[in-house]
Amino acid sequence: MNKTILLITLTGTTLFFAQCASKKATTTGMSAESKAAVDEAKRNYTPAQMEEGKTISLQSCNKCHKYHQPQEFTVVKWEKVLPSMTQKAKLSQDDAGKVCAYLISNAKM
Repeated sequence: MNKTILLITLTGTTLFFAQCASKKATTTGMSAESKAAVDEAKRNYTPAQMEEGKTISLQSCNKCHKYHQPQEFTVVKWEKVLPSMTQKAKLSQDDAGKVCAYLISNAKM
């Protein structure tokens, strides 16, 4: 049930930003939608929680595949793969949120 809630929450957040954010690129090269996702992650999670997300991702992600650094993918790519990956890793909703916040806030521009 928690996994379903996480998936719905992540999907809803993505759709919300897709509807509300401009598609124009910002001066940093990141789309407004991606910048909004990063800003939301930084608003909802403290640096300490994101550091926990880093630790959780290091412990969980490389059990099934090579560990990918956050900068290897864009925010858009992370948002596509994280719902299924956090579910496969059997992360709690809280842990999945921390991992997502860490990866998205450190994603490639």
